[in-house]
Amino acid sequence: MNLTTVDSIIQKAESEGLFPGAALGIYLRDAPFITRYHGRHTFVPWSRPVDRDSLFDLASLTKPLATTLAVALLLERGELELEHNLGDFWEDIPPEKARITVENLLTHTSGLAAWMAIYERLSASREEKRGSGLDEACRIILREPLCSKPGNATLYSDLGFILLARMVELASKKGLWSLVEKEIYAPFGLSKITVAQENSGNRQAFVPSGYCPIRNRVSWGEVNDLNAWAIGELPGHAGLFSNLEDVLILVSSILNTYLGDEGDVFPIGRDIIRHFLSFRSETEGNGWALGFDRPAPRDSTCGQFFSKKSVGHLGYTGTSFWMDLEAGLCVVFLCARTFPFDSPGSRKKMKAFRRLLHDEVRRALGAI
Repeated sequence: MNLTTVDSIIQKAESEGLFPGAALGIYLRDAPFITRYHGRHTFVPWSRPVDRDSLFDLASLTKPLATTLAVALLLERGELELEHNLGDFWEDIPPEKARITVENLLTHTSGLAAWMAIYERLSASREEKRGSGLDEACRIILREPLCSKPGNATLYSDLGFILLARMVELASKKGLWSLVEKEIYAPFGLSKITVAQENSGNRQAFVPSGYCPIRNRVSWGEVNDLNAWAIGELPGHAGLFSNLEDVLILVSSILNTYLGDEGDVFPIGRDIIRHFLSFRSETEGNGWALGFDRPAPRDSTCGQFFSKKSVGHLGYTGTSFWMDLEAGLCVVFLCARTFPFDSPGSRKKMKAFRRLLHDEVRRALGAI
């Protein structure tokens, strides 16, 4: 396979300042992993090169790779159901909110707003807090009005996945991070997937994700997302960090479980994985599987050559993964688009870059 053009596309994006470095992983069914590392952790020429130990802020890849998998695990155990609703977990909430189901939250059809500045409303700053602010964050969310009736429309929502994290916690009697780390990642040998370690004194492996004007510092070893930072640990919508290989192992294992190739190795069974990846919502125009995105009808970020039978997700920092369930293909891309600063221009450029990257990967595979 000749990846010269793919490498050139990544190097051009680096030279134009879209990101200082990146990691690309490709898996094709029954073939060895292909991994490519480019650039450095920052634009400073003497900063650390991106390598197999570099830990990227996965941002919203947390949604499918932590929260969704936790829900799938609890569903398989009978500890949670897609039909469970907010009223099963919180008392004294308005009836329209009480009817919001786990399925609504996973498919972004809950009617909840996309985002709100929870970090401004928590009772104590992140530095002052002891323990997680997840419960308080959920109570703040539950006081807000809905944007639409549950099930009537699709609106991608961080808030819904924060609620899901708390529901996982209440159903399992374990925090989301404790559950996925001990029962999904560790048994599968995924030791590099982690959460923020800003106070550990060992941040060298972490790729800085950009300057934060609220915190007045570069986010380095701490999560870029302000709500995730303020709530603490792993609040469902963001918070995971990982190197390339562990993400590639995880998504390829999900794919192989779907295809029936993993046997009893993966902690979640094939029937549940197939249900989550194949799910179709009854909400008109909804393009989501359960916790996983599908290619957009036009100008999809996975390019023009991934089949309609594909699922994946994007992360705000520039991360992404796409799995073509028909071709048996996974593509993982990790970078820090938000370094040193986030901007609308870089978001637009990243969208075009993602399409081009995935198209050239497919061309290099000779699959078109």
